[in-house]
Amino acid sequence: MKILLPWLLVGALHAADLVEHAKTHPDGKAAFSFDATAWSDDEATRHLPIGVFDSGIGGLTVLEALLTLDAFHNDTLQPGADGTPDFAQERFIYFGDQANMPYGNYSAVQRTDYLRELIVKDAVFLLGKRFWPAEGKEPQFSKPPVKAIVIACNTATAYGLEDIRKAVAAWKIPVIVVGVVEAGARGVLESNTTGGIGVLATVGSCASGVYP
Repeated sequence: MKILLPWLLVGALHAADLVEHAKTHPDGKAAFSFDATAWSDDEATRHLPIGVFDSGIGGLTVLEALLTLDAFHNDTLQPGADGTPDFAQERFIYFGDQANMPYGNYSAVQRTDYLRELIVKDAVFLLGKRFWPAEGKEPQFSKPPVKAIVIACNTATAYGLEDIRKAVAAWKIPVIVVGVVEAGARGVLESNTTGGIGVLATVGSCASGVYP
C-alpha cells in the first residue's frame, strides 16, 4: 500500500476541460493526463492497485474498512465471512489532497466549480503515473495507475462522482468509480436498521442535497 500526500495540485484547467485535455495527451506525459494504454491488457489490469482519495487523511478510515472487510468467501465468492479479508490480495494507493483541504467548505464560498475541478484532478492523478516524492523534487513516473477509484469523502462524492464516471466513460477506460454516500446508504438499508438515521456531514455535503 502506498499513501501519497502531494504538496501541490493546482492548474488552470476546469473540470469540463480535463476530459478533452487527457484525451489529447494519451501518452500521460503532460500534467493532468495519463497513459491511455495502461488498461489495454485485461490480465495486467487485474493486477493494478485500487485508488482511494480524500481531501486529507480522514479517508484513511475508509481505507481501513476496505482492508479489514470480510463479507464474502474468497474462494466461492458467495456472501459470508471466511476469516480472510476480501481485499487481501489487492494493493491500494491512498491520495490525500492536503494542499486544498478541506473540501467541505468550498460550496459555502460559492466555489463549487473549483471543487469539481479538484475532484476530477484527484482522479486523473490516480489514473496517471506521475507523482512528486517531496516538495521541490522533480516529478517521477513510477506510480502505477489504478483499476478502480474509491471516493472516500462525502463532499467529493456529492460534487464529483458523476463527473468522474462520465470522464471515465469518455476516456473509454475500464475503471470502476465508487463513492461513499451510495455505499453507506446501501449498507444502512441492508442492515435492516429501524428508527431515525443520523448523518455527520460537512456544510458542503449538506448543501449538495446528496442526503435528501
